[in-house]
Amino acid sequence: MLNELSHPVVLTASVASAAAHSPKIPGRPALAYSQDAAQRKKRQGSVGGLVACAFGSYFIQRAFNIVARTSKKLPRHRGKFLKSTEGKIEGQQVVLPEPVLSKPSSRAVVWFRSGDLRSRDHDGLNVAATAQDGFLCCYIFESQELARLSSRRIALLQTAVDDLKRQLERHGMSLHLLFSEDAAKSIHHFCREMNVTDIYVHEDPMDLRVKTLQRLGSMCRSGGARLHTWRAPLRVAVGSLCQCETHDDYISVVQTLETTAPTASLSHLRTLASSEMPQIPSAWKRELPTLDELQELLLGSSSRDQWLFRQKQTYVRGLGADTATEEEAFRLLELYVKEGAEAVAQDLWGFPGDVLPHSKEEWAFRRIALGPDGYKGLRPGEVFSRAFAEELLWLGTISMRRVAQELKRSQSEDCQAALEALEAHEWHRLLALQDLQKVEPDDGEPGVSRLGYFRWRGYLCRYIAPVEEDENDLRPPVLAVHGFAASCMQFTGLATALQVGRENPVPVYALDLIGFGHAEKPPLSITQYVWEQCVKDFLLGVVGRPAVLMGNSIGGYMAQSAAAFLGPGLCRGIVLLNSAGPLLSMEDYQKLLQSSGGTVLERMRKGYGEEAQLPQYAPPPQWLVDFGAWLLLSGLQPNIEGILKRLYPSNPTPVADLALEIFRDSKDPFASNVIGCFSRLGPNRPTNELLQEYAKSDSRDGRAHLLICQGMADLLGEGPENQPKRLQGFISAVPELQASGVPIEGCGHCPHDEAPSKVADAVLKWLDEEVLQ
Repeated sequence: MLNELSHPVVLTASVASAAAHSPKIPGRPALAYSQDAAQRKKRQGSVGGLVACAFGSYFIQRAFNIVARTSKKLPRHRGKFLKSTEGKIEGQQVVLPEPVLSKPSSRAVVWFRSGDLRSRDHDGLNVAATAQDGFLCCYIFESQELARLSSRRIALLQTAVDDLKRQLERHGMSLHLLFSEDAAKSIHHFCREMNVTDIYVHEDPMDLRVKTLQRLGSMCRSGGARLHTWRAPLRVAVGSLCQCETHDDYISVVQTLETTAPTASLSHLRTLASSEMPQIPSAWKRELPTLDELQELLLGSSSRDQWLFRQKQTYVRGLGADTATEEEAFRLLELYVKEGAEAVAQDLWGFPGDVLPHSKEEWAFRRIALGPDGYKGLRPGEVFSRAFAEELLWLGTISMRRVAQELKRSQSEDCQAALEALEAHEWHRLLALQDLQKVEPDDGEPGVSRLGYFRWRGYLCRYIAPVEEDENDLRPPVLAVHGFAASCMQFTGLATALQVGRENPVPVYALDLIGFGHAEKPPLSITQYVWEQCVKDFLLGVVGRPAVLMGNSIGGYMAQSAAAFLGPGLCRGIVLLNSAGPLLSMEDYQKLLQSSGGTVLERMRKGYGEEAQLPQYAPPPQWLVDFGAWLLLSGLQPNIEGILKRLYPSNPTPVADLALEIFRDSKDPFASNVIGCFSRLGPNRPTNELLQEYAKSDSRDGRAHLLICQGMADLLGEGPENQPKRLQGFISAVPELQASGVPIEGCGHCPHDEAPSKVADAVLKWLDEEVLQ
């Protein structure tokens, strides 16, 4: 296990992507299966750090000035939306009920996948059990999924599958196992050989799940068994969103609806007797493969390169449960209900100061827990979210409905906070499914990007990726990171500019950071180190090969942070677009190092306070943080468009669509928590420190490269008059770094969205003349 605080390392990534559908917004470049509308509001900081970047004096002053005067309100919805206390729009149903799962006609198969690895409250299992000719259970270790995972997560998955196998055996059922490179083809062939008429599979918005089910559905339509997809929603009456454009609309509908009770036990199940069962194909086993065997199978598969790339980075431990069994999930849940969040935190992580942190993210978490209130000083619902995210959301060893049922046994604040976290996840699950079900109009325009969702530690995060990509292309893809309040959709124009009409197109990936866009916004103490890890994990799990990291505003700071850890072997270069981050002159930075006793990372390794010469964690009361965040958000929401126009001086065309997106995203549950978490940020590592760490990485991995595309009319970062100085500051910050700068005249804080062609030209020239030489 890698101790990130003790050993600087080089990382790697693994690949996979999926299709999704979303409508285009008129007036924007075309996307294939992706909503082509987005941008965002950002800020760029200078020496003031991330807080100044995201909530600098400009925005705070602007917000209160706006609240103080009457101004034009942003329309709340694109269409009329009249609500009633009965949860219906006049004349039409707001939400669509969950479709009834059809019963099998003869013989059934339950295909278990990560997301439903449990025997209790499993709708597919219960319906399949009614098959007159019995049913079979199977699980496939899919090479594409395994190649995305760290060794630790593969171990968790293996444990969950083993536990499911034992749970089923207690009820007289067998779990048939297979390793496959093409799960859809394998399960379809299995059903043909076993005379199966109906297949039951859990539906999950995660990209790999969507892709495989699309292929399996196509095979079944051309002949074979019927495919039944099922979900386990909190409320059967709310199977999908219809006219709910924001979370407020959704809550007005479901507030009077009770959550659905878990389904019955397995005592009534009838499996195939040995005399009735056809011969199981020899490739299918009942013995669980060991970790070593899975690794050997991966090395012999078409996902070999992806797997090897993923394994270049030793795992940095996160904060979650260390086991993944139904029994452990129910034990922790019972402990949470009876004794509260603090008891679960101590059970999983010990007392805050007992364990040496393994990563910057864990250091920031424990710093908060070492505060005056201990684990109680964490966000309400945070312990629940961290403890159950992987088991509940990724693996599905316990269902949301069962968790909600148990939580309702108590009226404690901890249980109420956990229920709110469950409700937030349900909203984002439905939102993701809605995004994936939207179909782009066929207007003949070419599309270069598609939309997908991946799970970051269980939480759904949206992203865009190339529709097509040549993995043999020597040109590295670009992984773009958005700024504060924005989303991956702000890079759709740049993705088009880097690909359409180019002799050597550059594929573009972009993700919604946790807490922004359509990504989940869980009640976590989100620090800059959480976002940094999210970027690194996306590179490892989805992009899957060395890439150029690009970032705007706070996203630029995240790109720097991730690159410092990845090194040139995995990060072929950095592109900063009006980046945030404390930036000092070489002389001032050297003085800071001498006076403070080393870099921020070196001091973090020493401890948390005076011994490390770092500021002690002394947060304001949580109620004050929450109130301040709500007040600022409420002041900004009605005036987003006007603020954005000031940040887009040369081309305000994208602003209207961007404002609508930011407004929608700001209505998501726990959206204000992201603002409140700025009181919890750890010490910022200066840009000088990050770029120097990146430049001094192992020279065998190649030379580090940096490009700065600076919007020179940016009102943030001390205004337009300071932009030439800031541009030169990035170029000269680290002499060892091969850096170049391109001023984007007339553009403001988001040059990639105001003038995507100009930025694309600069990036392509830089790649050809510097990075690829």
